[in-house]
Amino acid sequence: MTDVDQMLPVIKNSKSDMIINSFLNYFKEKWKLEICEELKTGYCDMSQINLTLAEMGLEEDMNDLCMYESTLGCEESDS
Repeated sequence: MTDVDQMLPVIKNSKSDMIINSFLNYFKEKWKLEICEELKTGYCDMSQINLTLAEMGLEEDMNDLCMYESTLGCEESDS
């Protein structure tokens, strides 16, 4: 508290204002860090969902290609 007492004339705030501001800044920073962590977790979860959806689309494309190629193979052998 002696450091705080020395800073008071420079800042021109009371001790209680400084303490309140310190707590507010602490909680703001803590909140920002929590938001960042939640965003990281969300992006990791979404990456797995996006990968699954992309693989499903690729599987459908491959099935369509196989059906198309089998249709072409049947037409060539009939000729």
